[in-house]
Amino acid sequence: MPDYDEFTFTRSELLKNILIPSGMIVFLALLCYNNIFFAVLLLPYIPYHLAVTRKKLKEGRKWKLNMQFRDCINCISSALESGYSIENALKEAYTDMKLSYAEEDLIMVEMKGIISAVGNNRTVEDVFLDFSNRSGVDDIKSFADIFATAKRTGGNLILIIKSTADVIHTRVELKRELRTVIASKKYEADIMKLIPFGILIYLRVFSPDMVAALYGNLFGIAFMTVILVLYLLLCRISDHVVKIEL
Repeated sequence: MPDYDEFTFTRSELLKNILIPSGMIVFLALLCYNNIFFAVLLLPYIPYHLAVTRKKLKEGRKWKLNMQFRDCINCISSALESGYSIENALKEAYTDMKLSYAEEDLIMVEMKGIISAVGNNRTVEDVFLDFSNRSGVDDIKSFADIFATAKRTGGNLILIIKSTADVIHTRVELKRELRTVIASKKYEADIMKLIPFGILIYLRVFSPDMVAALYGNLFGIAFMTVILVLYLLLCRISDHVVKIEL
């Protein structure tokens, strides 16, 4: 079963995330230095881009798992209220979720593994704890801890799972609303990042004499390099400002 704190690019993803920044680097070398060979100076951006993209994809996968887990817990809670044991409730929830999810979806793969492990005489609480440790998702960790405590202490399992499912549902909906707001701010920030290049392109096309002094000499190279470093630093600050850990 996968460890969600680890992420490996597929071959197509890796190729895409190398070719796109490589094209950007060539474009910037021509735009800022008027010399394609200066692309060598910008090559360190590629591993940085890969690291940032890997982190974003990993967080996106965890968010998708979090959303799917919310539906899973709701199905388990409904099955328990209908009189099923926890072992049979897992199977019933898996059957119900087939109506909404494909077999290859993250939660379906996990549910299949959980049901198989329980069928091989592992306790449900141990299986959920293992899942929570691999997931790195706070809601799943909270549920696994509460579920394990309830099983050990003999608490009202149906009531506990139902109340936990309600809490997780509320938290996920709140996170989704926040992500929607943050996404709009990130979009605005991304538009702002393009403005300096738009201005430079405009000047090079319509007023080339104004920027001619920045090309073909040591001062222009040094000036453009400093500007690019400052630009990347400001982009980093901008990304940090619009980022909220959920």
